[in-house]
Amino acid sequence: MLLNGGSYNGKKLLAKRTVELMTCNQINDISFRNGDKFGLGFQITSESGQARLGLSKGSFAWGGYFGTTYWVDPVKNLVCLIFTQQSPLKGDVHDKFRALVYQSLEN
Repeated sequence: MLLNGGSYNGKKLLAKRTVELMTCNQINDISFRNGDKFGLGFQITSESGQARLGLSKGSFAWGGYFGTTYWVDPVKNLVCLIFTQQSPLKGDVHDKFRALVYQSLEN
């Protein structure tokens, strides 16, 4: 639904502008890890953040306490989810998963 501008199965669930506000920088010059930004509910991949694991600039993501996470990459038309159910999260399984997803794509 978020990848499709607020529509799912032909039904409008959110206005396109609502999705735009949720998935664009709302914190101006403040930076998060790797220079990433935050929208209204999502971490937004920045240009410097994209260099780290290959997510496209503008991808948006969120994670849960027990290691669940997902991201949407509008450029590559991807919605990716990983559910690890671990607290505290150990190792770099999320980074490895992201890297494997992008390595498996054809250019």
